[in-house]
Amino acid sequence: MSKAVPSILKLKCPKCRKGDLFVNKSSYKYKGFFDMPEKCSECGQDFEIETGFYYGAMYVSYGITIAITVAIFVALTILNLFSITSFLILDIVALVVTAPYVTRVSRSIWIALMVKYDANAVKIHERKTHP
Repeated sequence: MSKAVPSILKLKCPKCRKGDLFVNKSSYKYKGFFDMPEKCSECGQDFEIETGFYYGAMYVSYGITIAITVAIFVALTILNLFSITSFLILDIVALVVTAPYVTRVSRSIWIALMVKYDANAVKIHERKTHP
């Protein structure tokens, strides 16, 4: 398993895999839900790459929600519990409950696709800030 996957799921900076992508650590805290620091506290990576950068994360989010829906459909079918009512209720509940985390992890995946990991990023940043 790649070391990138745990850092993506933990919502860490893709460049150093140490700094937090979001100001609030909880995905379920409403106030400041989307707030991200301008730069990584560990390596200085800019999180505001360009205006509208995170619009691409909507496509990632869409893919994840489709995967959740398909997983629920398959599970209900395998367990022989499928009915349209049970499927819709379970799917809506699952999507509402997972929506905050899916939104954040979609941003994490999107930026990880665009920013390359650098094992020396923290050291380089420290040298620049503390000469």
